[in-house]
Amino acid sequence: MTKTNEKIHVLVDEKLGGIKREYVEVDRKAEVGEKVVIVEKVDCDDWYENGAIFTVDRDRPGKAHVESDEARCGGNLNGFILREEYRVLEPTNIVHIDGQRYEMVGRNAKVGEKIISITKSDIYSKGEIGTVGYQSSPRYIYVRFETRAAAWRVPHEDYRVFVPLDKCEKTFENKNSGYKEIKNLIHNDLGITKQDIQEMISVVVSNEVQKMSESGKLDSIAGAKIDYLIEEGFKDRGRLLYGFKERVSQTVSDEVGKRIANNLNISVELNSQ
Repeated sequence: MTKTNEKIHVLVDEKLGGIKREYVEVDRKAEVGEKVVIVEKVDCDDWYENGAIFTVDRDRPGKAHVESDEARCGGNLNGFILREEYRVLEPTNIVHIDGQRYEMVGRNAKVGEKIISITKSDIYSKGEIGTVGYQSSPRYIYVRFETRAAAWRVPHEDYRVFVPLDKCEKTFENKNSGYKEIKNLIHNDLGITKQDIQEMISVVVSNEVQKMSESGKLDSIAGAKIDYLIEEGFKDRGRLLYGFKERVSQTVSDEVGKRIANNLNISVELNSQ
């Protein structure tokens, strides 16, 4: 099982048009083309230090190490990087644009939203960013950038929508701040204690239960539950299913016994334990 730590690296993603992207460290063997970060340098003769980042150029079958041309030096002509030296840097869906953090989301974009192309075609390149100026009707499945001609179309499956993360985080902070203000108002300004609130809840619940009992709703609910338990208990050719007694709550056990006795015309006693 691979393990991921919480350390985040913001690197340029050449595979996605050079956009800045967040990567996380994962403890597993790297594949060709992936980025790795040195976390525990082994050979003191190697020129690199902990924190150095390389791209894997070669992976020898059956070997634990990987090789990177960037790691080459006089004593390491092949650019060996031992398995215990590095962690793989896996890309996340979080990117940085002009100091703003966005999450790339796979859904249909709306007019005015910012998107990025994730494939290449004859009319647009991979990693091209723009704002949606036109959303096709349901019969068509594409969008156009507001600065592009009508023939310039990006199918829905070929782009990702940028959703601002800082805005979501600020909204959460505002909601959390509002909760704290109300909490301070209750405890400090109104002088209502935790015990007072618990007593209020207890009174409300008690009143609601009394209303249900007087209206007959409580008996109806209990009766339906009892009927279900009896029906379940006498499945399998009349034998009580395993665990039936355990599923009968203590509050309705006496009534269950009465109903079973009436159905079979025999005396039935349930163990109160």
